[in-house]
Amino acid sequence: MKKITFTSLLFLTVQFLYGQVGIGTAYPNTNSVLELSSTNKGFILPRVALTATNNASPVSSHIAGMTVYNTATNTSSASNPVYPGEYYNDGTQWNRKITASETRMLVGGTITDQLSPTSVTLGDGSSYNDATLITLPSFTLTKPSVVEFSGNISSVFTKVTDLPLTDSSVKLASVYFLFTNAPSGIPVNSKFGSASMSYTNTSSTNGNVISGYYYLTPHAILNLPAGTYTLAMKGGGASDTGYKLLFGDAGSDNIQVKATPIK
Repeated sequence: MKKITFTSLLFLTVQFLYGQVGIGTAYPNTNSVLELSSTNKGFILPRVALTATNNASPVSSHIAGMTVYNTATNTSSASNPVYPGEYYNDGTQWNRKITASETRMLVGGTITDQLSPTSVTLGDGSSYNDATLITLPSFTLTKPSVVEFSGNISSVFTKVTDLPLTDSSVKLASVYFLFTNAPSGIPVNSKFGSASMSYTNTSSTNGNVISGYYYLTPHAILNLPAGTYTLAMKGGGASDTGYKLLFGDAGSDNIQVKATPIK
């Protein structure tokens, strides 16, 4: 027979008087249903093996507010995979709790200059013309993720030999990202994260070169599935009068790609 001690009686009395449960404390906070108190022990969530975010199993049904620690990796449902970690249920599905420490830098993340200078010569006419600026290394997402793409790209407008820039002619510079390879369902060769600027030369004494660097800051945030990607950046411009654009010539050009898992 289990002995009822004075401490047990005191604990039961506290429950009766206040309606709270205290573990490790005889006086749980009156605003809590349950208070755990310890200086050298932690709280372990129930450990279960989930099968998919849209499947309640091994629980009988979705229950809003339920929290568990999932021990399984299951990617058989491509759009509803689960990975080890803490999950909460919103009443319709399981949601993985994400922390800032899970954000990963996939490309960039240094203060060194990342780009070599790349130029494109643009002829007369307003038709936009592209030139490959840089192809970034391939990266792999091991989980569905929110992926942020950003850059700080310098551009310089210069003359084409024997063809000086015409005063008051508007010149456009633009850069953007695109995938050249991506998992099924993700468009390739489609522009995203575009950034552009225009400049009109008005100085007749400085008609051949628009001096200085002008920075473009492409940016995009995409929700992407797990898989391997190859990313490219392209740049170009347009003007009524031919000119040359030089990208990546400054000492602080950089591109960054970072991902935060959402499953």
